[in-house]
Amino acid sequence: MPLRAAPMLRRVAALVVDGLFVIAAVGLFSYISWKMGLEGLPTMKILPLSAVLTALLWAGYQYLLLVYVGSTPGLRLAKLGLRRFDNTPVPRRLRRWRVLASILSGLSLTLGYAWCFLDEDQLCWHDRITQTYMAPLNRE
Repeated sequence: MPLRAAPMLRRVAALVVDGLFVIAAVGLFSYISWKMGLEGLPTMKILPLSAVLTALLWAGYQYLLLVYVGSTPGLRLAKLGLRRFDNTPVPRRLRRWRVLASILSGLSLTLGYAWCFLDEDQLCWHDRITQTYMAPLNRE
């Protein structure tokens, strides 16, 4: 039986919502840093620091929310949930491995995420590695 993965548009919508939270956190952190006296840093040093900060906050956001809550605000708004290939709930230990595998997918120049465009079930590397996927909560 083929997997009923969530439509790509809903997964992207969840990504955008979660991304807005992370961008807001980066903006707040940057504003506080600027007010504390870091406005003298040259732009060539700020850009790489901002990229690293964004990546770290994204990884922390995903790890904390997916592992300990089981969902993110974006996933809830898009009405998506994490399921195993056998359609059972995903335990915390496996959610932890999924987030770590997701970081691996991103560190490989996002090839792990781009894989979903080639995969027959539209799954990424971290989906295949952990045998989990994003499924619509309301079964159509």
